[in-house]
Amino acid sequence: MKKVFFDTNFLLRFYLDDIPTQALKAKRMVQAAKKGEILLATDLIVICEMVWIMDSFDNLEKEVISVKITNLYRTPGVVVLNGDILPDALSMYITKNIDFTDAIVASAVNLTWLSSKTDMTFLLKKAESMRDSNVVSFSLARRFSKHSSINSSAPSVILFWIVE
Repeated sequence: MKKVFFDTNFLLRFYLDDIPTQALKAKRMVQAAKKGEILLATDLIVICEMVWIMDSFDNLEKEVISVKITNLYRTPGVVVLNGDILPDALSMYITKNIDFTDAIVASAVNLTWLSSKTDMTFLLKKAESMRDSNVVSFSLARRFSKHSSINSSAPSVILFWIVE
């Protein structure tokens, strides 16, 4: 089976239909994927860029964007690499009123680190030890989950900005 990686431009043409010849090509490729003739693949970063464009330039409502992205990753023959966090991220994007990329980061952390008990003492000590190295700054983010509010007082993730 032929595998085709698609980028943000492909998605823009598909959803916006602003360049008819390219939109038609994109729609034909999605139909071929649905029929099992090809496999369309993209990465989560492409989805992030698409959401940013739809939100920032097209001024689409978050709910509309969420439906488009959900329909995309549920389409037979379409694979979003690292897309297993999309349902949770889209939910946070809408319900927590945060940027989509922040929702992606929070969902990734919830899925990989915080699905089990994490020793925050270790993480805090690690952050403190890095403060004197090449880390410009760090901050604590609050855990975003179905079971806690955005204003939860328990820190869950340490974000680092590193200078090389």
